[in-house]
Amino acid sequence: MARKKDTRDLQGVAVHAGFPNPAAESVLENPDFNRLLIRHPSATFCMRLQGNNWQDQGIFNGDIVVIDRTIDPKKTDLVVWWDSDSFVITKLSALPEEVEQWGTVTTIIHQFRI
Repeated sequence: MARKKDTRDLQGVAVHAGFPNPAAESVLENPDFNRLLIRHPSATFCMRLQGNNWQDQGIFNGDIVVIDRTIDPKKTDLVVWWDSDSFVITKLSALPEEVEQWGTVTTIIHQFRI
């Protein structure tokens, strides 16, 4: 008869069922969001969005976009470009040919509560 694997056999792996208890995870440090969200600090910018053009994609008025100017975007990435008096977000595949992309959106921060 095969022995049931004890979760203690999983070296350093925590197994959770449901919402984890933060007190039980004392080995985890507080995450450094700058390290998690920003790969190139000198070329990364954050902007707060205005408008609801992307609401169907889960991006809302007041959300914050993290933009990296050094990343080459993929076809489905969101990019930021300058349109005469303001920045605009567009999928790279829909970027007008006559404009140059300013940066690639890497993260959207959506606050549920302020």
